[in-house]
Amino acid sequence: MDCRGETELDLWQDVVRRIDGEVRQLPVAERRWIADRLQKVGSLQERMHGCFTEADGEYICGTCQGACCLRGKNHFTLVNLLGFLLDSSYPPMPEFARTCPFLAEDGCTLESSRRPFNCISFLCESIEERLPEATRKNFYRLEGQLRTLYLEFDHRYEGSSLRGLFIRAERMENRPFLGRLSMR
Repeated sequence: MDCRGETELDLWQDVVRRIDGEVRQLPVAERRWIADRLQKVGSLQERMHGCFTEADGEYICGTCQGACCLRGKNHFTLVNLLGFLLDSSYPPMPEFARTCPFLAEDGCTLESSRRPFNCISFLCESIEERLPEATRKNFYRLEGQLRTLYLEFDHRYEGSSLRGLFIRAERMENRPFLGRLSMR
């Protein structure tokens, strides 16, 4: 619970509602800017997931049951939510009793193209050591490109942060998440 007595689910629903309302108000040009970058984010993340599956990552993750997902509550970002809202959809309902609210018995409930940056860009030792050198180098090259895209959102919108939507929401008060930051 946060200091106002809201449950994590209440906070989640409030944040999603607020950002959904902001997305509906966006000018066409701004929606296009977001959609263009989200398409690139999704494509890069799918390619990174391909590296993960090449190393049999799904099997390895299934055997440890997501030990790396212990702090998953804080990984979901504004970028991830925008991917759903611009498609007029919503992410799966999070279950905050789990180590990660998007981790189910059979794995992540989020498509790889819409997973948080921290999730898609992390390779544990067991997975990384299974990657051929060329694939590992490609993965980290893609990670750099993906980080650049996420940071474009961080430099443009007040509510965007690689630290995660919940952490950012604690500092937002009533300011708009899609409030434009002044040019630096």
